[in-house]
Amino acid sequence: MDNRKTFHTLFVCAGGNPADWNHPEIHAALRQHARKGVRIGGISGGPYLLAAAGLLDDCDFTVHWEHAPALMEAFPSLEPRQARFVIDRNRITCGGGVAPLDMMHALIAERMGSDFARRVSDWYLHTAVAEPADPQRGSAAERFGTFHAALLTVLEKMEATVEQPLSRAAIAALVGISTRQLDRLFAKHVGASFLDTYRHMRLRHARRLLKQSPLSISEVAFASGFSSAAQFSQAFKQVYGNTPSRFRLGSEDAARQDEGKAGNTYNNSA
Repeated sequence: MDNRKTFHTLFVCAGGNPADWNHPEIHAALRQHARKGVRIGGISGGPYLLAAAGLLDDCDFTVHWEHAPALMEAFPSLEPRQARFVIDRNRITCGGGVAPLDMMHALIAERMGSDFARRVSDWYLHTAVAEPADPQRGSAAERFGTFHAALLTVLEKMEATVEQPLSRAAIAALVGISTRQLDRLFAKHVGASFLDTYRHMRLRHARRLLKQSPLSISEVAFASGFSSAAQFSQAFKQVYGNTPSRFRLGSEDAARQDEGKAGNTYNNSA
């Protein structure tokens, strides 16, 4: 990155494992451009690097949902929005995937007007332009395969409280039913008990943290609602057939192999 040049807008794109994105030289360059008034953006995992550079303090922002847990653990004072993209003054953040098309439509409209932006989107066959605040993921009904209103409220609350799990009684009270009725809802519509469903949610959250954050096993355990590393390890192995430490080691080996393949591809094409 040539710091002698002045840009209008600069975007940072990142994918893979946030634990591997510790690049102080990039953070310093981003801060330098920000001081010059350059508009700084992040796409997919890019907002994580903006956060590491201290460029998202007091900003409204988003990040790809897969990287959100790692970002919030690394930067506890920051909380990304579950939006496709967010434009907040000189910061532009986007969840990635196909959302950059929606973001660029908004940026073109901002500068050239909505009619011009529509013509550009039509040229790219981008006829269904989403709103910035539209969700990144499918609806809870799609994810959980049910349209039962009370159960969806319960499941969404469970997803939001994996770090500090609520009791059956508290969850049942949330939707005004008894714990027995809650158990029947899970048996009928989910095919698993309330406790098993909650545990699997927490373990999926833990698995993402193991792959994408530098947190210790104990820290991942507590961030996933387990009272001890031993309890977490036992539950993790029961579901995934491996201890958390072995799972993390396997993920790191796979990442190194992917990097090697990418290097070979580059060398062969050069």
